[in-house]
Amino acid sequence: MNRSRSLPAVAALFTTLTLAACGSAPADDPSASETASATAEPSEAPPASSEPSDAGPEQATVRLDGFAFDTDELTIAAGTEVRFVNADGAAHTVTEGTNGAAAADPILDEELQANGVTTFAFDEPGMYQITCLFHPSMNMTVVVE
Repeated sequence: MNRSRSLPAVAALFTTLTLAACGSAPADDPSASETASATAEPSEAPPASSEPSDAGPEQATVRLDGFAFDTDELTIAAGTEVRFVNADGAAHTVTEGTNGAAAADPILDEELQANGVTTFAFDEPGMYQITCLFHPSMNMTVVVE
């Protein structure tokens, strides 16, 4: 038997079997696109409910990182809970006030160690200045509508 003539036939047979096993179809085969589109159909969404959602209060997050708040101003709806996350290696405070000084009778005054977290719900509309008592250059404003 001449091996040089049978090698191309074996290679062709191998290629055909491989393509068949993988489910490959030529690009001009309409069944290939029908199969792809049939599997890409989104599932049916549940019916909309007319009942109010029990999702709870709105939430926002402010990171303290690089000895700064990650935003200069945050505008939120009344009742929103703001989560303050200290991503620095140093302690900070989240205090109502400016330039490292607390406001008289601050509504918020929490010390956060490294990786510390505190959450505060801003329930009353208004403008709240927030500072860090340890680092007077750390300041931001929370606008509650």
